[in-house]
Formats: sequence, C-alpha cells, structure tokens
Amino acid sequence: MLANARSSKKSFASRRVKLCCVVLILAVVTIAAWLALTRRSGVPVGSLISSSKSEAVSRDEVIAIARSYAEHRWQATASNIRHGPDSHGIDIQTPDAPAGDTAPGKWHATTTNTGMPYKWGGFDTPASFDAGLRAGKAAGDVYSYAKRRAGNAAVSTEAVGIDCSGFISRCWRLPEKFGTASLPGLCAALKSTDNLQPGDILNTPHGHVVLFAKWLDDAKSRALFYEAEAEPEPRVVASEHSLFWLGLRGAQPLRYFKIRE
Repeated sequence: MLANARSSKKSFASRRVKLCCVVLILAVVTIAAWLALTRRSGVPVGSLISSSKSEAVSRDEVIAIARSYAEHRWQATASNIRHGPDSHGIDIQTPDAPAGDTAPGKWHATTTNTGMPYKWGGFDTPASFDAGLRAGKAAGDVYSYAKRRAGNAAVSTEAVGIDCSGFISRCWRLPEKFGTASLPGLCAALKSTDNLQPGDILNTPHGHVVLFAKWLDDAKSRALFYEAEAEPEPRVVASEHSLFWLGLRGAQPLRYFKIRE
C-alpha cells in the first residue's frame, strides 16, 4: 500500500511537471506570435523624416501638452451619450457610466470629468473637443476588436475625443494624425529603453503607444507615461508601467526626429 501511494505521488508530480512545461511552451509561443504580429510595420523607422512638414517641439512642450489632455476638465450632458449607430451606420459606444456607478475612467453627465475620453481614430484638441460637446457630439468612442478590424472605416465623425496615436501626434504638434504603424517613420530607434527621455515613446506597431514622462526608480524598471488609454480607463491618463511588460508586448523605444532638448 505504501509503495503504491509513493508511486502514485511520483506519477502525479511527473504529470504536473509535464503540464507546467506545456503551459510554459504555449506561453512562449503566444508571446512570440504576438511580437511577430505587432512588430509588423509598413513604415520603416525614419523613412518619413525627409517628407515631414512638422515643426520642432521641445521636450517640455511635449509634456505640457500631454498634461493638458490628462488634466482637461469638462462637463457633458445626456446629448453626449451614444450607444448605437451614427447617421452613417458606424457604431458608437461612449465610455459613460450611469449615475452612481463609480467605474474608474468612465465619465458622468452630472459631474465634472477629468481627462479627454478615448475615441477610436480621434485627433481632437481640447478646444475642438469642447466645441464638439457643445454641438451634441458623442463624448468618446471606446475601442473594440470590431473597430480594430474595420480600421478607419469605424471612425465616426459624430464623436469627439482622442486615441493613443492621435494623442502622440498632438503632443508632437504634427499637422496630421499618424498611426502606430506610421509613427516610426518620423523617429530614430533608441538602442535601449534606458535611453528614454521625456517626450520619447514606446510604440507597438498596429497596437498601442505611450509617451514617456519620467523614471520612477534608479534601476529604470518602472516609469511614468502619458497615454490615451483604451482600457480599463478609456481616457488620457498619467500611468505607471513596467518596462519589462511593455517590452513583452512588442513596444519599441523611439525618439521623434524634431524634438528639441
């Protein structure tokens, strides 16, 4: 009986080790596939520098613009809530919360809100956003896989707000909106995330992009970023991130070629 029990325990332990190995292999394969997909970029690093008509911008100016989006205070009414198709059949889902709902990042029609809301394809300034609210446009339009698949065809002109790459484009004072696949064309690649300075970005082509603000530790393992976050708080925020996890998501450290020290 004792021998059988020991044999059973060894067999269970062996199966558990094998299962852990399978899970680890699947995790590695999944991460590798994600990196392969997100590193695809139709625009090579630095390839758009000569054709860009943008003006130079200082690091202090970039961070000041970012802060103005994150700290933008605004009020909405029921007319700025939209859940359904616009007049062109494009679905809009505003990131609003019902009265009494304290979900982080969701805006309320009865209070003053802080941080411009996320809008798929958005490229608004604080002034154009406020004007859109007064005109009764939807305040934000949340990210979805359906919108990701549809691309620009899912961008509604009847909503206002900003998305992650539109936010970077505004912070860099670009004359037009660049996407995460085209932003690298305006940049030089950094050798390491250790070289990040305020106003630089960590960009995942066809994915997400964040704006570096400052280091939070001497080891340069955590930092403060500004971003137009799609989830869980669909708005422009200042957020802390681990450089390790951003790297696993395929984020590339880049520096805008017209940034001034």
